[in-house]
Amino acid sequence: MSTSSLVCFSAAVLSYLAASGLFYWNVVKSRDPRARSAGPKVLALATLAHAAYITIASAVAHVCPVHSLQFMLSLASLLASTSYLAARRWAKIDALGLVVAPLGLVLTLGTFFLASPQPGRRLPASFIGLHVFASLAGFAMFLLACGAAVLYLVQERRLKSKRLPEGGLPALDSLDRAVHRFLVAGFPLLTLAVVTGTVWAKTLEVGSAQEILRNVLSYTTWLLFAGVLALRVVAGWRGRRAAYGTVAGFACVLVVLALYVVRPLLAHGGV
Repeated sequence: MSTSSLVCFSAAVLSYLAASGLFYWNVVKSRDPRARSAGPKVLALATLAHAAYITIASAVAHVCPVHSLQFMLSLASLLASTSYLAARRWAKIDALGLVVAPLGLVLTLGTFFLASPQPGRRLPASFIGLHVFASLAGFAMFLLACGAAVLYLVQERRLKSKRLPEGGLPALDSLDRAVHRFLVAGFPLLTLAVVTGTVWAKTLEVGSAQEILRNVLSYTTWLLFAGVLALRVVAGWRGRRAAYGTVAGFACVLVVLALYVVRPLLAHGGV
């Protein structure tokens, strides 16, 4: 690793770590509005250092980020952090930093400590950029939606137990709106990713059991998120129901991601 890459990596890790601590302190302990602004500012510094690290490390390793699983996950967390910082301007979701900052820390560390990236199988140039962008941006939106949904369920449980909301957890209405807006933003991206992934299926693998399972889970994820959005309009699904549906959909996303993670191990073992 080059000196400049190491500097950016260290700055990103330390900034993500500091932002995680600040978000925790702001939500759990602090009531000072000035203190609450520190977490997002440090997270913004982390995203800048993270972006620089990805750019420099990819150039040094001579690997495009979209051809490396580690870098793809890191890039997805970077997109989530950037989207969160932008969304703070219209949604009161500061507490969502409790999810975004630690995720950035873990995935940034992952690009450093996991195996060195290797060039992946080349895919058609006309599709690869579109598919990868849709997949990563969609993952970022659903990550934020799931984080807001979890915070909604936590806040609702606290209110039902007659515990007064403490610290910086947002109001239920704000969290519900955030869940819906992130789903609306992510659903077209998921649709595009599923369509392009289906076109690629025959060129990537020849109907293996793992590929079939990934496809089934991808379609299931699409149906779950489509159901949550449709039922909000048709049946007035809001609040807890929408939150549970969002968490279930994101769980499917994580399972699909896990299959991609273990894919090299299974291939190496001859499975």
